[in-house]
Amino acid sequence: MKKLAIALALFLSASTMFAQNDESRNKWKNFQTNGFWDNWEISAGVGTQTLVNGYLPFLSHRDAYGSINPKLGFDFAIDGHIGKWVTPVVGVRAGLVGVGFTAYQERYFVGDTLKLNNLMFGAKADLMLNLTNWVCGYRPDRTFELIGTIGFGADVTKRYKVDGETNKSGNNADWFMPVSLIGRFNLNDAWAINVELRDMIARNGSEGGFMNRVTSAGSWDEYDRVVGNVISLTAGVTYKFEERGFNTYAPIDKAAYDNKIASLEKDLASEKEQSNEYKKQLERYKKALDEETREKNDALAKAARNAQMGGAEDVNLSVFFTIGKYEVSEKNLVNIKFMADVINASAEGKVYTITGYADKETGSEEFNLKLSQDRAEAVRDALVAAGVKENKLKVDYKGCKVQPFEKSFLNRVAIIK
Repeated sequence: MKKLAIALALFLSASTMFAQNDESRNKWKNFQTNGFWDNWEISAGVGTQTLVNGYLPFLSHRDAYGSINPKLGFDFAIDGHIGKWVTPVVGVRAGLVGVGFTAYQERYFVGDTLKLNNLMFGAKADLMLNLTNWVCGYRPDRTFELIGTIGFGADVTKRYKVDGETNKSGNNADWFMPVSLIGRFNLNDAWAINVELRDMIARNGSEGGFMNRVTSAGSWDEYDRVVGNVISLTAGVTYKFEERGFNTYAPIDKAAYDNKIASLEKDLASEKEQSNEYKKQLERYKKALDEETREKNDALAKAARNAQMGGAEDVNLSVFFTIGKYEVSEKNLVNIKFMADVINASAEGKVYTITGYADKETGSEEFNLKLSQDRAEAVRDALVAAGVKENKLKVDYKGCKVQPFEKSFLNRVAIIK
């Protein structure tokens, strides 16, 4: 049984290893990934933004040197995203953003300042990192999560007013890099409230435009540009589509697995060696039992032959017993029937003595004495049942102090003389 248990443990350990190796294609950092349609979400938000920018020398189309100096102010900001979490830590999203911002152009040679009103719309793609799940571990029932994003996008900027008058300049397009920090408050497994702080790092251009080229004497050569920052704060909601959530898994400790397998293999080899020893011992017992059975059968056959001799005065019979027992077997009952015929045919007044014995290799002297008595009385009762008168029988018992035969198993006997 122990050998079977060890073999089963080996099989289960190997099966688990193979199953986990097969599943490992869908796991990353102790989390299961999911199907394509799992863990999608859509979000929208509104809020405010401000443009933070540096000094920008430029040459305007009116050949008047000047600079763009945004003054700190707040305008509107809107955004919308659709995203998917690949693991509880990593996700991706795509979105649209729109902001309005105001800048001021100080024209040095002309000696005036122009107020420039702008709109910027952009499309972007972000990589999302759930910082809370990364640091604290994944929990589907967590109320608050902190999420960081970084991405890349393209925008179109339109100036719609200059000093309150409609501006007829064209659109300007360029790139920007958004970086965000999102605080998410989970209302349930489907809905959440988001507060997102975003910095859109972008190239800045001429005349207060967000991504404009600079002209010089009719050419399209670019002058110096600096990095501008549109910092926005929005609040909104997120809806998570089913299926939602992830399953975790325990990574395999290969060293511990190898050690366990080696230990099981060692135990299995030890059990195999012990099993072989048991087989050898069983063969020895079987051989000894066959020899014991043969000698008993020879003794019984001899007793039967003596019983068939009729009324011979010196006929005797040995009745053998199982270790610790005193019941007369059916095989012995056949020989006792012959012995009963011999006793009944003997001279009047002749008494036969039934002496019980026990082998000294097993049991205490007190136990063996009682056992030998029971064996002698059991043979007497069998003879009486076979038709022998009780006055022709006498019971005696020796326990284990007297051993009529050399081999111990032959001394589990009752002898009729």
